[in-house]
Amino acid sequence: WGVMSLLLLGAVGEGFRQGQRKEMEQFGKDMIFLWGARISAASGAGLSERWLQLKQDDCRLIEERCPLVRACTAVIWGWNLRAESEHNNTALTVLGVLPNFQQVRYAPIGEGRFVNEGDMAEGRRVIVLGDHVRQQLFPFGRAVGQQVRLNQVPFDVVGVLARVGREGRRGINAQMFVPLEAMHRYFPHHRAATDPRAVHHLILQPIHPDRHKEAVEQYHAVLAQRYGLDPKEKDAFDEWDSMAEFRRMNSIFQAMDFFLGSVGIVTLALGAIGVMNIMLVSVSERTREIGVRKAVGATYSDILRLFLLEGLAITALSGATGILLGWGISRALRQIEMPEGFQPPTVTWGLGLLAFLVLALVALGAAAVPARRAALLPPA
Repeated sequence: WGVMSLLLLGAVGEGFRQGQRKEMEQFGKDMIFLWGARISAASGAGLSERWLQLKQDDCRLIEERCPLVRACTAVIWGWNLRAESEHNNTALTVLGVLPNFQQVRYAPIGEGRFVNEGDMAEGRRVIVLGDHVRQQLFPFGRAVGQQVRLNQVPFDVVGVLARVGREGRRGINAQMFVPLEAMHRYFPHHRAATDPRAVHHLILQPIHPDRHKEAVEQYHAVLAQRYGLDPKEKDAFDEWDSMAEFRRMNSIFQAMDFFLGSVGIVTLALGAIGVMNIMLVSVSERTREIGVRKAVGATYSDILRLFLLEGLAITALSGATGILLGWGISRALRQIEMPEGFQPPTVTWGLGLLAFLVLALVALGAAAVPARRAALLPPA
């Protein structure tokens, strides 16, 4: 039972870890979301507080001057735009994006293509639909090649995204994507009157996740210089760092692994006490046998080896049964659909090896005391 619980609890923890990692990867990899924020007068940016409005050109500037930033993309959101097709109509979110959006966010194409440089250069009215949007607007046929009207403005459907994870009717599945230039023209940012190239946020990707803090400091310095801010003014930028979030989650996973592993090891130790008691009773019952063996020439090491091997055999047999039970239950649980963010219990080679090593140490400890007691009995 100890080995089974150690293996099964570890498998549950590993399944949860993999589920969360997969969720993060399906959202996007190594991303930093950056929004403008309210700058206080104390920051030295002026006599009164003002709003830092990010612009599309900020991305170009960051990519030119920040060698630690691999990619930067700008996004404009359009909420509750009325989308109509020949079959249906709905109000969903439209995103104005650059062609490199797919490099940063996870947006796999299921059919057709994504927004490209030609769409941007020529100001084409093209649109890419999320999987749920496609089901809503084109429930009976192919969407690519058809037309969608956004607030009565016609857009040609050039692509459909593959279904992403279990987001279903939300997230990227329920969004539509148009070239950023078309978004500027037809559905501009609400501050476009004062900032024609205004965007809602930027998404950045460092060259390596281990250097994300350095990348943040680098683009903070570039933007601070452009907008006349103090680079150390943290309130000027509102950010969400997926790498920092993953590290926080990983620390939770490690604590959870420690807790679950401790529960399994305690259970295993209780089992070892049971084995030790069984062996001590066996030594008491076989006192005559031990005396006879010693009388006819058995040495201390002979008796020690006899009981040590018997104890190890008992724990090896029960431990192997526990490993098989734990592995079998985890395999059975893989047939059950898990909630979002969870993967089925996953037994890894590392986890199996850990269970085996702990079992071997516990078995040795459980058998050593009774074996030594037996070896020390006088022949008389």
